Amino acid sequence: MQPLTLSSTALLRLIKSLSTAAGPRAHLTASAIHCLLFKEGLLHAGAHLPTALLSAYAALGRPWQARDLFDEMPERSLVARTAMARVHAAAGQAALALAVFRDMLTDSLLPDNVALAVALAACHGVGSSSVAARKPGKMVHALIVTSGIVPDVFVSTELIRVYGECGELSVSQRVFDDMPVRSTVSWNAMVHQYVRHSNVGAAYELFLAMPRRDVVSWNTMIAGYCFIGRCREALELFCQMVSPSSCPVHPNGPTMSTVLAACAGAGCLETGIWVHAYIDRNRMNDDGSLDRSLIDMYAKCGSIEKALQVFEKAPGKRDLYSWTTVICGLAMHGRAADALRMFEMMQDNGIHPDDVTLVGVLNACAHGGLVDKGLRHFYSMEESYAIVPKIEHYGCIIDLLGRVGRLQEAYSMIRTMPMKPNAVIWGAFLNACKVHSNVELGEIAAAEVSRLDPNDPWARVMLSSMYAKAQDWNSLARERKEMNSLQMKKTPGCSSIELDGEVHEFVAGGFQHPQLGEICTIVENIEAQTHAG
Repeated sequence: MQPLTLSSTALLRLIKSLSTAAGPRAHLTASAIHCLLFKEGLLHAGAHLPTALLSAYAALGRPWQARDLFDEMPERSLVARTAMARVHAAAGQAALALAVFRDMLTDSLLPDNVALAVALAACHGVGSSSVAARKPGKMVHALIVTSGIVPDVFVSTELIRVYGECGELSVSQRVFDDMPVRSTVSWNAMVHQYVRHSNVGAAYELFLAMPRRDVVSWNTMIAGYCFIGRCREALELFCQMVSPSSCPVHPNGPTMSTVLAACAGAGCLETGIWVHAYIDRNRMNDDGSLDRSLIDMYAKCGSIEKALQVFEKAPGKRDLYSWTTVICGLAMHGRAADALRMFEMMQDNGIHPDDVTLVGVLNACAHGGLVDKGLRHFYSMEESYAIVPKIEHYGCIIDLLGRVGRLQEAYSMIRTMPMKPNAVIWGAFLNACKVHSNVELGEIAAAEVSRLDPNDPWARVMLSSMYAKAQDWNSLARERKEMNSLQMKKTPGCSSIELDGEVHEFVAGGFQHPQLGEICTIVENIEAQTHAG
């Protein structure tokens, strides 16, 4: 190849063809073009070739080479600076992207809407806290207002996201209301922010008001219902989505993953089987990407055999997630030996476990009462798998020790663990104290649970039950008096059953079921027949 003979048009076409899909040596071609541009003096202001090459470096995942090219440019146009900021933002270097934007302003270059959208998008990655993103986001917004720039739909959409992620939902709504023209992406962004803040009612009203809904709109709303535990409403919305008469939008992989999670959350096995059939009928799982969700759904709906059928059907498509899900499912069903066998098979197949896999293994040991194996896996996590135990792993071991009555060991582990124990840890320990009638340690655990979650009466209810069993009537009376003074009420028990695809929920002491009269009549008839027999 003789690059000097290439025209600018040919070079531009070659640069735009560069991406990871162009082959493993694409970055060498980019470097060769970089050298050519430098040698031929084509790095001058306004040059479209170096700007295109900046974008090519970004596509190839080489932000530092892009930065070298940018720094070599004697003059940097607004387009080149915007491209460089976009490269940093795409590489997760949000602070550097915003630094390019600040330099732009220092050099008296007024940004256009493209540059503003890139700067606002970078605000999302500034830091893990909302405070970190709020300051640069507000500064960009202030610049827009004071400079008289009319924000386009892309800039306004990014402002909705920035303020929403900073917790200022009312400002997001104001930006949305002030938009003269809204795209479907803008509507989706506002719906998503309401969902993020658990305001699903407002999200649904906005969803209904949308002039056009795409698959992202439906996915966001379905996921929103799942997020707050209203899984049946999520399933109802999915049924509307797949109804040919009411919706022209077809579900995609993320839709089905969310819907399967809703089936798992609601315990709707019949609905889950129907969703599985829909997936197969529309060939939405040919690559096995939904296997994990299917296994999880079947396991949580009580059908571990169907979960195993999904797992066994495509041995060549098993990945870490499908192995982990089936191990956790077996552990949930008390099949400790099978879960541990799967764990060994997984490693034999060259799959390295992650921290979630080890949670499943330790849970299996806890449910199976396999103390020695559980402790051996726990204490070998760092050495064997390079995984530092997290609070979830400590919780499993404390549950394991508590189940077999080794309460003092469990208590010592809670006191010496490297992180502060949370309400889940103390709750598991309190439950073990109740099972094994250890009032002394139970009082300690109940006090810690109440301290961490003072509005939940569960710990006091458990302690009262322990006092009653120990016939400590004075302590029982004192505990109930305190509960009454704090106006605490026990959350009523709830159970559900699925019949013909519909989930019927029953709450202790509740009278809300529409067929309550018929149910009571049948129960009375059964009782009469029992007594007669």
